[in-house]
Order: sequence, then structure tokens, then C-alpha cells
Amino acid sequence: MHSPPHAQFLRELRALLRAPYALIHLQTFEEERAQAILRTLAGADNRALHTWSPLTGFDGSPNPGSLADALDAVSKDANPGVFVFKDVHALLDAPEVRRRLREMEGHCAAARKTIVFLGPLKIEAAELQKDLTHIEMPLPGRAVIRRDCDNIFPPEQFPHINHEALVDGAVGLTARQAFRAFHRVRSQYEEALQRNQPFDLETSILREKQRLIGASDILEFFPLEQGLGDVGGLDALKRWLAERKRAFSEEASAFGLPSPKGLLLLGVQGCGKSLSAKAVARYWGLPLLRLDLGVIFDGKRSPEDALRQALRTAEAVAPCVLWMDEIEKGFGEGADASTARVLGSLLTWQQEKTAPVFLVATANDVTALPPEMLRKGRFDEIFFVDLPDPHERVDIFRIHLHRRGRHFDDAVLQELAARTEHFSGAEVEQVVIDAMYVAFEHQRDIEAEDLEFAAREIIPLYRTYEDEIKALREWAHGRARGASHERRILDYFD
Repeated sequence: MHSPPHAQFLRELRALLRAPYALIHLQTFEEERAQAILRTLAGADNRALHTWSPLTGFDGSPNPGSLADALDAVSKDANPGVFVFKDVHALLDAPEVRRRLREMEGHCAAARKTIVFLGPLKIEAAELQKDLTHIEMPLPGRAVIRRDCDNIFPPEQFPHINHEALVDGAVGLTARQAFRAFHRVRSQYEEALQRNQPFDLETSILREKQRLIGASDILEFFPLEQGLGDVGGLDALKRWLAERKRAFSEEASAFGLPSPKGLLLLGVQGCGKSLSAKAVARYWGLPLLRLDLGVIFDGKRSPEDALRQALRTAEAVAPCVLWMDEIEKGFGEGADASTARVLGSLLTWQQEKTAPVFLVATANDVTALPPEMLRKGRFDEIFFVDLPDPHERVDIFRIHLHRRGRHFDDAVLQELAARTEHFSGAEVEQVVIDAMYVAFEHQRDIEAEDLEFAAREIIPLYRTYEDEIKALREWAHGRARGASHERRILDYFD
């Protein structure tokens, strides 16, 4: 059985401290939790923990002196110990400091002294590459979250609250974020009780998590507003999803089933790939996280670090759906060395991940994707989403009209479907919207003639990109599974 990330991290950190590795970089935003862990591990080895920062010295005084002075103090200390230096990444740029650390490494290792650089930013120091060991602290596991939950919602005081559901909602937050979320929700809960109003604790925790994760510019916690009922057609895809709806349950695991890895949805623009990706999460009842590839490569940080942070958060939130839209724009042709490294990291994660994170990627131009992304084993299935056939266009017209409180007979919808050959789902929706604008201008309700007029006025994308769409169908034949039952891709070559 795979160990939880937090337990694995503790074993690895304990081993590094006992080896001993003299220079360790512990990367995390959770300074307090990291110091508590280091204090416990150091105490288990009969070593004291000493902390230093640019604002506070080892003795707690507000005059810490320079980093060089602090390193001198470490060298002169006759006792074994763990010396934690907080937020000193910028101070390590000085060549003399790096040289001093290299000279100290052997002495510290022999004297059971460990220097730990603690902070959220990665330390880039070529001179220390062989001496400095990097380790990242994962987000807290369920045990840590449950302890804080029970402290804030004592079971004896709140016996009717589903504590496990609250913990489920808070997984994926830092310990401090979870602590604040529980306090905030308890305050809201008690106010609701005083007003004799209903209050959904589990939903409130999820909203608080959405607000906190939403502060990240890499991952977006997406609302579950649309389900498979909002997707017209695509019956083969829907059946595939229905067969795996309970795949993340304990029963599925006991049956011997692995957690599904993910889907690649490729095909014509505007045919429901992104809508389907969002609908998967709601249908399966899982949180939906959207990873913005543009932010990964925005130059504000290392793309590899940005991806690693996003995947680590998704694994902490798991089980969840991770959505990557138009993936070819991030990993298409002409990628540079940095992009290739990020792609390699993503592919390795896809192949080796054990956390139940279901990746849904969409692509319009499959020819721009690197071949290694399409290799078997990366995704459970590759589905081709084509332009909707007449039956699917009837469904799509019905969905968009019903969403706007309008209803027409099947005969009208079938006539509209016949008039909108080669229309995408998005273009069918635009027919409905344009017709409603006409009706609104004339201060009356929408009529069938309005829809027919709008259908005649819209020029479908197919007329402009017919060759490209046919080439995409040809590529998909034999390489991807059709998302619809009613026809075969081969029919288009008749």
C-alpha cells in the first residue's frame, strides 16, 4: 500500500537528519509546522534546535548580525544540533557565503550538526549542488487536519457534525489555512444557530477552500455548475464516464480496480470538449481544479516549480478532477528546453501518480501535440469529439432553449437540426442567442422563424476550415475513440 505523502516525507526527513546530511533545504510556506517537525525529530536524536532569521538571532535578540556571523556561531558550537536558517535564500547569493558553507559541510557532518535552510523559495546555487539536499514539505495529511477540526469542533460539543466530511473539505489546505477555515465556519455556524437558520457546514468548508485555493494564480477552483445533462450527444463518452462513476470508491479499490488516470478530449472547436471536462467533475461528485498553462509559462517563476506546486495541491485535494484546457498551446511544436522539461515532469507524474487525481485534457490541434503525450498509458482513453450529427443537434437546441425557459416541438427542432448541418455545439447555441435578440428587439417571445433566420445568417466554422477538420477526422480514425455512438468516423470519407 502506498504511504501517504506526509508519512513518506517524515521518514525521508528523519533519514536525512540522522545520516547526517549537513546542508538541507526544506522548502515550504508552512514555517511553524516545519519547525515543530524539526524540533520533534531533533529531540528524538538528543539534539537541540536553534533558529536564526535576518531579523532574529539564535538567542532571540533583534540583532542577529550577518549570516556569516551566524555560520561562525554554528562552527564554534561544540554540541550536536539542528540549526534552522529562515528565509536566507537571497543572502546565499554572496560567493563568500557559498564557499564558507562548502568548507563547513564536512565538519558539520562529522560533528552531527545539520544546517537547514527553511523557506518557500527554491535555492539555486550551482556551487552547492552536490552538498545541499533539497526536500519539499507536503501539505498536511488527514491526521493533522482532523486534530485541528476536533480542537475547533470538539466531538462532545458538536456530536451531530460529520467531522470526516469537514476534514474531507479541508484537505488540500495548509495547516494554518485549515485552522482559519474551521474557525471562520464555526463562527458562521454559531451565528446561524442564534438566528435559527439552516447552515451547511460541509458546503461552507468547501467554499472556504475554494476561496483560499482561488488565491493561487496557477490553479483555479472551478464551480460545478454544469453536468452531463448540459452536454448534448456524446453518448459513448457519457457511457464510459458512467461505467467509472464509482471508480474512486473504497469498493472499487477492494474489487482490485486502479483509480482512473484521465481523458484526452480532442476534436473540432466548439463541440463540447471543455464543457464535458467540467461536467465530469459534477457527474462524479468531485472537486474541479483548472490548471492554467499560460500562468505556468508566464516567466514569473520556474515553470517546473509552478507545475510541481499545482500537482502537489491537486494530490492533496484528491480525489478530484484536474482540467487542462487546450493543452497543445502549452506543449505544442517549437517548444524550448524549459517547456520540454515541464512536459517531461507532467508525463512522469501521469505515469507514476498514485493519488486519485483524474486529468482531463482538451486539444483542438492534435497534430501539435508531442507523440509521447499520446502514448498508451498516459490517459485511460482518447476521445474524438466531432461536429454533432442531426440527433445531437436536436439535443443541443433543446438544452439551450430549455436553459432559457423556452420549449419547441420536436418537429421544429428536427427542422432546425436539418438546417444547421456542419454547425458546432457553440454555433447552435449562438443561433438560439441571436434569435432571442431579434425577439427581444420586437418586444415579443421567440418564434421558430427567428431561429430559422438566425441559422441562415450564421456561417459555420466548417466552411472556413473544412480541410483542417477533415484532416483531423482522418487522423482520429483508428487512433481515437469516437465520443458519439450514432456514427463512425469512417462515414465521413464516403
